[in-house]
Formats: sequence, structure tokens, C-alpha cells
Amino acid sequence: MKQITVNIPDHQFGFFMNLIENLNFVQIAEPSKLEKSLSKEQQEIWKNIKNGFYEMEMAGKIKSRPVGDLLKELSLSA
Repeated sequence: MKQITVNIPDHQFGFFMNLIENLNFVQIAEPSKLEKSLSKEQQEIWKNIKNGFYEMEMAGKIKSRPVGDLLKELSLSA
């Protein structure tokens, strides 16, 4: 199975989700409960962190790990 990341403008997100939810071969990863529980400010910070990891991975500087593993690690240290 292949995986892709797609950036969708906010105003088109609902349309896009409706479209892909009707494709029987698409699996949509749900954000973790911890990620959903973040405040708006924390979500913005988390978004910036994820983008930073993505940029480093694209540059070939480091190997990344699944976001869920990092969230688990962060919740254990809190």
C-alpha cells in the first residue's frame, strides 16, 4: 500500500474529504486522541513541528518516525 500527504486549502477540505471517503480503496488515518485534545495554539505549534520534520525528511537530513510514536512519547513525559 502506498501513502501520500496532500495539502488542501481550508475552504476545499470538506469537499475533498467527501470525495475520497466515497472511494472504497482509500483508508483515511484519523488523528490521535491526544492530537485532537490540543488547544488551538498547541495545534498550531504541533503543525509547525510536523512540517519541520517533513522538511528535514525531504531534505534527506534525518530519518523520521511515525507522528503517533512521538505523541505517545510526549504524553508519557508530561
